[in-house]
Amino acid sequence: MKIKKEVDSGIYQRGYYVKAFDGKVEKYLESLRAGETGNRFDEVFRRAGLKEGERVLDVGCGRGELIYFSILRGASRAVGVDYSKDALAIAEKAIGLLPPETRKRALLLCSNVSNLGLDEQFDCCFLTDIVEHLTDEQLSGLFLELKKRLSDKGRLIIHTAPNVNWIRFEYPIKRFLTIPSTVIKRLRGKKPYKAPEGAGFFRKVLNFLDMYYARDYYSYSLDMHINEQSPASLKRHLRCAGFDYKLWCEDGSSNIISIICKRFWGPDIWAVARKKN
Repeated sequence: MKIKKEVDSGIYQRGYYVKAFDGKVEKYLESLRAGETGNRFDEVFRRAGLKEGERVLDVGCGRGELIYFSILRGASRAVGVDYSKDALAIAEKAIGLLPPETRKRALLLCSNVSNLGLDEQFDCCFLTDIVEHLTDEQLSGLFLELKKRLSDKGRLIIHTAPNVNWIRFEYPIKRFLTIPSTVIKRLRGKKPYKAPEGAGFFRKVLNFLDMYYARDYYSYSLDMHINEQSPASLKRHLRCAGFDYKLWCEDGSSNIISIICKRFWGPDIWAVARKKN
């Protein structure tokens, strides 16, 4: 079995973090000033149940949204860790928007998950969209380290996507059922098609029928997503690390297939984990 290599930090460049904001850091900062957490982060905080005075850790903090909003929600301490210097440069600007009297409660660290270098405890730890970027070895080590860093009331809030079961099963099924309409749209020019470079005949056919999930640098890139999870694989990691957990899948689509299958094939996997009593 081929051992997966760690993802080099250099792959996470400035454009990766601000693409959703037309590539402009200032537009991202404007969204923070407007209090726009977004649906996913709203869900993160809802699941976290963050209370005033609690201590927060965000591993893979990226642009720094969770640190910024945790402080505004009353966290007494919020530490963000990332190994991308481009991400931390943006996160520093985000922290700079906080009121001066609360800004000192936030801390950003440039560190690899294999060596967090922390010696304090936290009540809430966010692992949002980082699990799929780590090797099994990194993930196992991280869970064991976080178990030491959680207070008695501490919890991990985990979000990872896509669920490999969604990629392997639900997406192809949904696309298969829409083949007739896809072909008609292609032939009428309403759904443009460009054959992928270097692809064989079979791959080109799958792409034409929308049966093959298209990835790029900004969408589930396999250069970054080296370890996408299924509910079963994430459960194994949490069990091995000695956590109690609740784990479930979500699917925002109203498609009948999505509604039927979201419990185990939903693209978003969520978990809330705590140390065993």
